[in-house]
Amino acid sequence: MTHEELVRRARALVPAIRQRVHRAEAERRTPIESVEAFVDAGLARILQPRRWGGHELSHDAAFDVTVEIAKGCGSTGWCMGLLNIHDWWLAGFPEQAQHDVWKDGPDVNIAGMVSPTGKARAASGGFQLSGLWSYTSGVDHCAWGLLAAMVEPKESGPPHMRFFAVPKKDFVIKDTWHCVGLKGTGSNDVIVDDAFVPEHRTLAMADFLEGITPGSKVNTGPLYRLPMVCIFPSALCAPALGIGRGAHEVWCDWIKPRIVSYTGEKQIETTEVQSGYAKAGADLDVADMLMRRNLDVVRPGTPVDPTTRQRCRVYWTQAVQTICQAVDTLMAMSGSRGFMEASPIQRAWRDVHTIASHVGLNPEQAAIAYGRHELGLPRDPRVRIH
Repeated sequence: MTHEELVRRARALVPAIRQRVHRAEAERRTPIESVEAFVDAGLARILQPRRWGGHELSHDAAFDVTVEIAKGCGSTGWCMGLLNIHDWWLAGFPEQAQHDVWKDGPDVNIAGMVSPTGKARAASGGFQLSGLWSYTSGVDHCAWGLLAAMVEPKESGPPHMRFFAVPKKDFVIKDTWHCVGLKGTGSNDVIVDDAFVPEHRTLAMADFLEGITPGSKVNTGPLYRLPMVCIFPSALCAPALGIGRGAHEVWCDWIKPRIVSYTGEKQIETTEVQSGYAKAGADLDVADMLMRRNLDVVRPGTPVDPTTRQRCRVYWTQAVQTICQAVDTLMAMSGSRGFMEASPIQRAWRDVHTIASHVGLNPEQAAIAYGRHELGLPRDPRVRIH
């Protein structure tokens, strides 16, 4: 399987995915036909280790496939990008955990939540886990969840953060996703009530942050030696770029035949439209370049110094802000028709701003962390993920 073939297969799925957009929003989850088509085309194995049947290809390939899918439907692109990045995440767990999930075949859909809103306590051979995790995208179509929690210390000292691989039988899904953007992601709540998780199905956050995980000892490719903050945001940012590119293309086709009602001239002959279209395209190109600069950094799988890590965070967040700016420009030039429910421009506008609101893409927090580092100040001890 090659990068080019994966992108070709993704493009082939887009027409059908685009036809299901309104259904996805109405049902508030990605239609199962879209999920199954994505999986059947081998597009959910991009970051999965070869020894488990995956392609073990590149983060670039996962990024480009997600961009293509998101051109057709932002919600579907969001969920499909997460299916791939969660395989990469599981590849960092101990080998026995990987066996538990993939022993019967590679096509196992995995949800995940990085916010440590659960609580765990040590038990014989593992941990007892409880908690509620909101915004768990695509969980209805997933057989496993990777959930973060704070582990209570056995005696004294602060709690530490771990991830827990939990089968669907051990959690309950609460239908809570009613959102103006990314309506079709099914980002519902997950509830776990005192479930036992064996030690081998857990991963320390400290190991994940550094890219030095138990799984990297058996999955030795460059994919699996990366600090989390450098590459995990790629799965959040790729859908935004796809939404922006798709909106730019659709808007161009939509505007060409339109007439200015009070002058009778074609809208494309006005300087405002010409300038706005070019500026939106330039913003999308700038965002694309920032993101690909980050992908260039992580591709070799070599250690990433602290300065580069913080710079990567800033680039991911600023890229999404720039995409929002591009879509805002298109929306402003769409008039009242742009706000009609059937308009793909308003949907893109809602979706990219919802992505930009994600806690992992907060531009202010990323900039503060980078600024503190560059100015020689210590890291803010309140920030758990860095």
